Amino acid sequence: MQKFENILIRFKHLPRHLLVAASAWIAKIITALISIISVRTLLFYLGEERYAVYVIVYSLVGWFSLCDLGIGSALQNFISECRAKNESYSKYLRAALQVAITLCIVFIILLFFISIFIQKILLNKYFYINEIQTINIIGIIGVILILSVLLNIVYRAYYALQKGYISNVLPAIAMIISMSLIVLFNRYFPIRESILTALLIFTIPQLATSAIPFVKIFKSEVKNIFNFDFPVIKELMTRAFKFSGLAITATLTMGIDYIIMSKTSDAAGITEYNILNKFFMLFIFVHSAVLIAACPVFSELNIKSQFPVIKNMLTKYISFGFIIILSGTLLFYVFSDDAIGILAPNANIKPTLTIFILFAILYISRIWSDTFAVFLQSVNVLKIFWICTPVQAFISIASQYFLSIKYGINGILLGLIISFLLTSCWILPYKAHKFIKKRIANAI
Repeated sequence: MQKFENILIRFKHLPRHLLVAASAWIAKIITALISIISVRTLLFYLGEERYAVYVIVYSLVGWFSLCDLGIGSALQNFISECRAKNESYSKYLRAALQVAITLCIVFIILLFFISIFIQKILLNKYFYINEIQTINIIGIIGVILILSVLLNIVYRAYYALQKGYISNVLPAIAMIISMSLIVLFNRYFPIRESILTALLIFTIPQLATSAIPFVKIFKSEVKNIFNFDFPVIKELMTRAFKFSGLAITATLTMGIDYIIMSKTSDAAGITEYNILNKFFMLFIFVHSAVLIAACPVFSELNIKSQFPVIKNMLTKYISFGFIIILSGTLLFYVFSDDAIGILAPNANIKPTLTIFILFAILYISRIWSDTFAVFLQSVNVLKIFWICTPVQAFISIASQYFLSIKYGINGILLGLIISFLLTSCWILPYKAHKFIKKRIANAI
């Protein structure tokens, strides 16, 4: 009993950012594992071609995440800064709520007019499937995703409050619910091969779980919802637009792959890429979780001018990420036949050593550049991204498209790698070093 009490005492005295990071590791691993395990169930439920359609539509999650226009990231920054200065952040919560409601209305109306057009462009190769001809899949799923994205700004608030474990646990619970539902539908539901049903199963739980903390955090601001403090809204949106611009170009860099493959690859190629990418996303999820949890810590350390600690954190995070990617790639390659045989027993997927090397290089490049990117964004050094990311996006789109025509999914990976090596892999570290050096000189 005494040992258990000692453990509890030690747990309570853990640094809050470590607790957030630990919960993030667990939650992200659960989410990534379910994402991988669900492939087998979804393939049985949908079949390979409908699964490819599911993947293409679900890849739009990254694009719909742009609908918050950066207010989540801006709100996190303002809350962190207010906490460091022992000031109230209530006015920023109210402004974020007012903007979120407005954006929700605007984007849902816009989606009503363009969703059918988008569906025809992305899924024209699959229009022989009756469901795509008769149902506005992108319109229905788009509404759910818009609502989810705007509710998810509450997760950013929890990170700034050093309660990021809430932001980590709830999405993981939603994924567990989704996985349970698709298993039940696959086993007991009489209607099979419904792309819309599969998409609803993996989107509605995320919406429902984010609604609970959203109400808890923002309910105190509802009574003042029509009390607009326009200077605060302007302050919030000015910073938010900086983040949104970066998010748009980042999505153009990393979120264009499935859109390009919808034009240049067949269902088998999309399925192979999706399965392999899910495994590598599992490797990087752990690193990403640490970075997200460290974002408010970087912000506060910068305000307190604790730059040796910042340098040490950057080094540790990069080393940690490299180890994860390299060891994960080796293990996956050794057991790839068994893993793919379990997940997609009826699919003819035989990845080569080349594709594993390309995936490893891509994700090592991401580890390197993402670490410096998170640091720079947390200290509001954003101008460099406006220069770097549009160039990277252009290189990414062009190289992915032309290389994928000739080399298939290997071309997609080559295009992504080229875009990182020519831009963010050297520009962001240089800018971070320059920023820290200048701040140290000013502090003397």
